[in-house]
Amino acid sequence: MRPSFVIGWFLVLGTGVLRSWAASPVLLDEAACREAFAAIGRPPLLRAEFTQEKTLPDVARPLRANGELLVSAEHGVILRTLSPEFARTTKVMPLAPGATDKPGVEARISRMIRAVLAGEYGPLAEFFSAQGRRDGAHLHLTLTPKSADVRSALRSIELRFGTYLEVVDINEAAGSRVRLTFSGFRPSPGLSADERRSFAEASAR
Repeated sequence: MRPSFVIGWFLVLGTGVLRSWAASPVLLDEAACREAFAAIGRPPLLRAEFTQEKTLPDVARPLRANGELLVSAEHGVILRTLSPEFARTTKVMPLAPGATDKPGVEARISRMIRAVLAGEYGPLAEFFSAQGRRDGAHLHLTLTPKSADVRSALRSIELRFGTYLEVVDINEAAGSRVRLTFSGFRPSPGLSADERRSFAEASAR
């Protein structure tokens, strides 16, 4: 092998290494995670589409559903599952927990999901410790349950943000995994009458 070829090859490799160093993700501690989370874009009213995939340990193909997301800075979150037909449902999560919110692990997980979608860090810090990294234009957070009862249901939650929340990976203690992928983000001028009524009814429960 000619020396000039070897030198040229090492120069190519060296350039690749320098680029990889330059693109290395920046690790974030808890305080930096909170600061980065606060910087994510949050218009007053945001709509998007979502795809949900649930992978079960003993099932070859993931269970898949599609729907719409609405996030209101004033009112809360609405998740509408539109397909498959038999799974059509609407989940309304008011921004502020009502007086009738049930205690327990499921209620805490629900509040955490609502907090993630609505951009509230407080409920996350209450129940989860956070580690993160910034990789170019993306922010990645890994949430680990603090309490044993939440750990009995969840191993971890991984979040990926761009301009908005893009991916939620929920790793369940039983080995199942739920992935929510969001796309088609668009700010919206206002709520429909049905959406206002849904938030009012959910808050009154």
